[in-house]
Amino acid sequence: MIVRLEAHADRSASIEVERAAFERPLESTIVEAVRDEAGSFALVAEIDGDIVGHVQMSRAQVGETDVLALGPIGVLPDRQQRGIGSSLVRAALEEAGDRGKPAVILLGDPSLYGPLGFAPGSRYGLRNPFGGMQEGDFVVAEEDFQIAVLDEARAARLAGAVRWHPAFG
Repeated sequence: MIVRLEAHADRSASIEVERAAFERPLESTIVEAVRDEAGSFALVAEIDGDIVGHVQMSRAQVGETDVLALGPIGVLPDRQQRGIGSSLVRAALEEAGDRGKPAVILLGDPSLYGPLGFAPGSRYGLRNPFGGMQEGDFVVAEEDFQIAVLDEARAARLAGAVRWHPAFG
């Protein structure tokens, strides 16, 4: 498996991965909305020339500090549970660090993302802006808002409102 930056020629395959990985169009809609924004980038997982996984990174803010938001992340259903998603997350964090970002935020299951370096945002005094009941009658728990700190000194100064791209709702 090769994990690399998404090339323009990968874009349609990346969208197809996101559509296949989720039962709703929200994730592919988010990717299409943020992919050309300043600061956004994506990585793909490729096996034998086929795109089997995709992770989108986009600009977000904590107070006045630019950070990155991880997600959506999708892996083809027949390729899940094989470490592809974990490899994409690790590579995305490395790329974010290389780009000088102090932290990466996401909404996700702590049992999945905790082992990959994420901690509850509340540990840093940050609140989940999506906490509570959402459309479709599902609840986003406070602990689902997580942060991976890439630069401890700069992340220690993170404070204020957490803002994602408007496409996230």
